[in-house]
Amino acid sequence: MDVLSCSINTLKGLYDISGVEVDQHFYWKIGGFQVHAQVLITSWVVIAILLGSATLVVQNPQTIPTDGQNFFKYVLEFIRDLHPQII
Repeated sequence: MDVLSCSINTLKGLYDISGVEVDQHFYWKIGGFQVHAQVLITSWVVIAILLGSATLVVQNPQTIPTDGQNFFKYVLEFIRDLHPQII
C-alpha cells in the first residue's frame, strides 16, 4: 500500500507542475541557483528521446545508410552548421 500512495503522491506532484498557467512559472532552487522547472524537464525529456533513439538506430551501422541513420546524420550536420566556428 505504501508503493501505491507513493505513486499517487508522485503523480500529484507531476500534476501540480503541469497545472501551472500562463504567466505563472514553476521554479526549483538547486544549490544557490533558481531553475525554471518546465524548461529543465522538457530539455531532459528531449535529450533522453534523442539519445535513446540515436542509440537504437546507430547500433548497427550499414554501408548504405538506413532512414534512421540518414535522419541522425541530418541532425548532426544541422547542429554543426549552427555554429561552425565553435565545433
